[in-house]
Amino acid sequence: MSPSPSKALVRAALVGTFGLLLFVPTATADVLHQPGGAQIPSQMGCDSGHPTGLAAELACVCDSGGGCNVGDPCPSQGNCTIPQGTCETTLYHEFNDNTCIPSQLEGLDPWTDGSLEPETFMPTCALTFKLLSRGTARFGDIFGWYNVTGSAPAPTELFPMLDCNATRGTEAVLDVRNDPRWTGGEIGFFIATPEQHGNTGQCAGGDCCAKVDRLAGGDGYVFYSQRELNPDSNGPDSLIHLIVYDSVLTERKFFFAWEDIYGGSNNDFTDIVTSVTGVECSGGGESCSTGEPGVCQYGVTTCRGSSIECTQVYDATEEGCDGADNDCDGMIDEGGVCTDDVVGNCTGVTCDAGLVCRQGACVDPCDNVDCPSGQTCLTGVCLPGCTACNGVVCGNGSSCNLDTGDCVGPGDPGGPDAGAGGGGDDDGGGGQP
Repeated sequence: MSPSPSKALVRAALVGTFGLLLFVPTATADVLHQPGGAQIPSQMGCDSGHPTGLAAELACVCDSGGGCNVGDPCPSQGNCTIPQGTCETTLYHEFNDNTCIPSQLEGLDPWTDGSLEPETFMPTCALTFKLLSRGTARFGDIFGWYNVTGSAPAPTELFPMLDCNATRGTEAVLDVRNDPRWTGGEIGFFIATPEQHGNTGQCAGGDCCAKVDRLAGGDGYVFYSQRELNPDSNGPDSLIHLIVYDSVLTERKFFFAWEDIYGGSNNDFTDIVTSVTGVECSGGGESCSTGEPGVCQYGVTTCRGSSIECTQVYDATEEGCDGADNDCDGMIDEGGVCTDDVVGNCTGVTCDAGLVCRQGACVDPCDNVDCPSGQTCLTGVCLPGCTACNGVVCGNGSSCNLDTGDCVGPGDPGGPDAGAGGGGDDDGGGGQP
């Protein structure tokens, strides 16, 4: 079963009133709407006795279980079963609900967990592009990536990974950071369609297979993860063509649910559903403070939907005589762990941001920290280096030293002004978020 807390599609609370039980809707999380007010994605439907829609698609993205995590209709009160697969979404029935469309949902919720952000990403290792569904869409769309420059890329700057003939489950792997087409910075994702201009929903020339070279000839449209670049963009009133979801099962994996009709369509966001594994949102992978005491304060920023969270990277351990609060209780070297001849108690010492007290002195937390090969020190902790798959992402003006895996700043050996430059067309190094 999915690890997230239960979220009933029909959210209700049992409230006792004069001995009666009434169903009262509970508060729900923010949901997305098109400019005209329609909630997106649209609700599930039914086809041949099976639920349809984005929730049903996500219920088939599983790490285990041998199938989609969609429960059977509930035959009687107390005999409702919940599927036990490990999937992004779990759908199941309550007694006396619609026998085709489950009323209960756990895990990734298409209506409350979707976001319009992030729009751009940093590749952190070899990317796995996967086609999850084409729904009932007529178009054979293509899906791929592009370098973020601030303007819409030319057709020759679009790099497809899943072509119009790709079927459900098709995967393609690309190490973008070592691809000469990568310019070293953020990337975005796109779909291209074969839609005929001025003839909504129809394939240009009767050919429903999208291709980059057809775009150059005026056939089809391109929709981007950067909403403002879309051909039907209209400022804040622009139609939404993409909803982004952060996987609840896999780190650095995002789902992309698309609407592919110029000017909008049925809002089910299953025209093409894809995933990319191995990317971090902009601002992820940087050092941060959790707000906890001692060594537990050291964290790394990670993506959680459209927000950035500070994830603790150093757990509390037994206190030692090292000038650090190892057990994260707000006290340093307490409990008689230091002998009388140790000089340099940090009690009462306040250090500037980015420094820690050791033996009475404020020092860089990575001073005298010797990390194994392939790892780099970040806030005093050894983590996979910036050249490693899913390693740290360099930020704050620093770049990735390809020889050491360390994030280095201007003036440092291997830093930006020493020729590293955050990864140019021919190096594949780490970039700046």
